[in-house]
Amino acid sequence: MFEKFDGAARAAIMMSKDIADYRGLDHISTGHLLLAVAGHPAPKPHWKNWQGISPKAAAVIAALGTTPEVIIDQTMPELERGSGTNPGHVPFTPDLKLVLEYALRASMMLGDNHIGPEHLLAGLTRAEDSTAGRVLARLGITDAKVHAAIRESTPVPSPTAARTCDVYLPVGKSVFKNGGKIYPDLATAQTAHPNQDIAPFPLQLSDGEFFDVGIPLPGNRFDSWSRFTSYADAFAAAEDFTRVQGVSVKIRILVPHVQELYGKDSSGRDRILGRAVEYTGVSIMSRVVTPTLHLAESSSRT
Repeated sequence: MFEKFDGAARAAIMMSKDIADYRGLDHISTGHLLLAVAGHPAPKPHWKNWQGISPKAAAVIAALGTTPEVIIDQTMPELERGSGTNPGHVPFTPDLKLVLEYALRASMMLGDNHIGPEHLLAGLTRAEDSTAGRVLARLGITDAKVHAAIRESTPVPSPTAARTCDVYLPVGKSVFKNGGKIYPDLATAQTAHPNQDIAPFPLQLSDGEFFDVGIPLPGNRFDSWSRFTSYADAFAAAEDFTRVQGVSVKIRILVPHVQELYGKDSSGRDRILGRAVEYTGVSIMSRVVTPTLHLAESSSRT
């Protein structure tokens, strides 16, 4: 499951451990994770790279009609203090282990291909008898409301119909091979290759597929940033993100995998409860190399 965690969710887990350490506890609870998701770090000088609340979590909390400060203020009085420090392994409480499972389910139900802080927040609402569950219940925050807030605050198109997106590349180059360069329009391609003939290439997208922009991480993981219906929009966003962040940003075409979720009705009979969409396949990945050259390399991925 942890391989599905994006960078912000992993940072929140690490920060929740630091919060527990700072309070002298030998366990990590749901309250510690709620503080981390809301952007409240333990005042430890060694955690210099903590960026606070993730933009996605901040947008979801705003959509819920509250603020990170309110969540933090409601949570702090609920936390216990221990008697020492625990520099070694600090285990999760049983409630927190369940929260991580709930977060995975929330991600699947929303059709996301990762677990972010927003999914952790949804999972925390499900632990009703825990510290975080009680705090969120007092604020009127339920898992259904978090799911709705995630959808409301996410610039993600609904499943799209099959369509064709024209991209451009030098004549004789393949969009499916390493080193092939693809561009969203003719002018951009001609600027990058002034002495070569440019030809359009009809990029076919099946029903439900879309362009996903994000940052590649070690271990074949991917930190998704945003999703787009057109390659031109994805390309422009990737370049802007590369220019601002100074990191390599990739564009993928995600392929949906639909799974039916089964359960039992009041008579004990099996029935379909719903359908979850998980994006596990990648048909093409292109990489914005530098913001100054405005190039995109593509490679075939499955």
